[in-house]
Amino acid sequence: MKFKKITTSKHVLFFTAILGFVLSSCGTMKVYVNQETTYSKKNPITINQSSDDNSGTLGELQFLLQSNGYKLMSYGAAKKALNLDTESQNGTFHGEITNSTTFKSVYVLDLNYSYYYDVFYYSYTSFSATITDLKTGEIVMTAHFRGDKSCKAVLNELVTKMNSVIK
Repeated sequence: MKFKKITTSKHVLFFTAILGFVLSSCGTMKVYVNQETTYSKKNPITINQSSDDNSGTLGELQFLLQSNGYKLMSYGAAKKALNLDTESQNGTFHGEITNSTTFKSVYVLDLNYSYYYDVFYYSYTSFSATITDLKTGEIVMTAHFRGDKSCKAVLNELVTKMNSVIK
């Protein structure tokens, strides 16, 4: 009997630890989409990342977007196609567009996040993404996550939400 009680208490401790891990790995992604825009997956999008990429965010996001039918373009190619002036007030890559003959528009996905290395993977504590039309400067979509979740899970959730609002 004592052996069963020890085993049962070990199981309870194990399941309590798992439940604690699952609850601590929570967070929600909130997404806002400008309903007046006509963005589609066929429009080229480039990714602008404002922090280092030790978490592997850029590669994972590029893979997810391409495998979900989005047309990706490097920032250098987008800049060349739209003749972007890279001088801007806030130090990001956005600027004035002087001439756009190659594409109707190119969109940029700006990322901003904080992360840490958990025991087995990188996790975000905060994550935000904004899609902006580089031709008009109009914000097409914003997404915001606050919580504690693996980077891969947050990026999957972002692309899933994008797929539900962008055709």
